[in-house]
Amino acid sequence: MPASVTPLLPKKDTLSAQVTRYLLDHIAAEALKPGDPAPSEARISRDLNISRGIVREAYRTLATLGILQVEAGKQPRVQGLSSAVLTQLLGFALRIAHVSAPQVLQLRRAVEIEAVRLAAQNGTQAQFERLKECVAQMRKAGTDHERIIAADVALHTTLAEATGNPLFALMLGGLRGPLEDSMGQGLQSRRTREEVLHVPDLHKAIVQRVCARDGDGAAKAMAHHFDLSVAAILTAGMAAAASERSGQKIRRR
Repeated sequence: MPASVTPLLPKKDTLSAQVTRYLLDHIAAEALKPGDPAPSEARISRDLNISRGIVREAYRTLATLGILQVEAGKQPRVQGLSSAVLTQLLGFALRIAHVSAPQVLQLRRAVEIEAVRLAAQNGTQAQFERLKECVAQMRKAGTDHERIIAADVALHTTLAEATGNPLFALMLGGLRGPLEDSMGQGLQSRRTREEVLHVPDLHKAIVQRVCARDGDGAAKAMAHHFDLSVAAILTAGMAAAASERSGQKIRRR
């Protein structure tokens, strides 16, 4: 047994959970990168003096979390960052908590205002060109909500990547479903054609400031964009509620 390894002893956590933590610590300590081989089940079982069944359970947990790639007959390998598991967890949390579109926008506002500051500072010219293309695609979409949302998601994804911090892209990826839903509700809340056609202008203002490497200006433009979106959704919600109350009164007569 390596000198740095301490045999696992029964604690509150299950032995499988302790092995899972041990493997995560090992990956971090060895600075393993995506594609690098992880220790085999046999080695971990031997090093920790623990049964292969418990070790196998820990590997399955890490595979489910997208941290390890585990295939029969092959050595486990470290996987790259993926938002898939985060998407499932956030989606479930949002459903059981009955989170509203304005609440999703409030979270996005906090994250993406900082994201544009960093994108202005760290973004590459290639990323800036992609942002401009996203705005162009949004404008070409006219009033086609599906195409506008596709271009909008691509724009915000590119901004997250341009931060230089992979956690922004991971978080945005985890919010992909709620992100598209909130965008859809935001578009539906704009009651006239002119309001829908104004959406690309809001994004163009953000992109212009990012490409000029004006972090403060980009943050202000992003805040303005989200404040208008939240206000539009709340206004539309109140109008729908008033219409429903009016309909109920008519039905009672």
